Amino acid sequence: MKMKIYRCLICGDTYVGYEKPLNCPFCGAHEEYLVDGSEWEDRNTGFELTDVSKKNLEKALEIEISNSAFYRCAADKAQDKVVQGMFKALSKIEAEHASTICKLLRIPKPDITAVEVHCSKNDLENLKESSERETRASNFYAKAAEEATEPRIKEVFSALVEIEKDHLDLDHQQIERLSS
Repeated sequence: MKMKIYRCLICGDTYVGYEKPLNCPFCGAHEEYLVDGSEWEDRNTGFELTDVSKKNLEKALEIEISNSAFYRCAADKAQDKVVQGMFKALSKIEAEHASTICKLLRIPKPDITAVEVHCSKNDLENLKESSERETRASNFYAKAAEEATEPRIKEVFSALVEIEKDHLDLDHQQIERLSS
């Protein structure tokens, strides 16, 4: 079996492995967004943003930066090692979303580590806050996808809706596990 190179059509990152993963290990995009490395092309250029898409991307950037900071805080305070690992991974994924959005806005990525947010010392409270954050993000991204006229922006927001719904599922699984 030979190693293969795959690239994500959403974040652009490269994955090297024997098989295509079910999700991008960097941004969480679903398998259909992962292509053979030779088929990848940068889709973030060659179009102009409408004012509506620019505004929606700027709001999405705020959401992703805040969520990344929240997950970093929650991971640092987590009592349960599974929840800690989940929050640490989600912080990285949300930071990757912020990077993707910055590419679309054609701006440098801000220093996400400088952002501070409040989180609880209680894992269940942080999981519930996470669920609320992911619900708000998913709802906003669905609206932004509908409003987008640029195919690339519609594609990214649609992928983000799927990813955030996956995060919601994780939240619910962990809430159920810790509550039983």
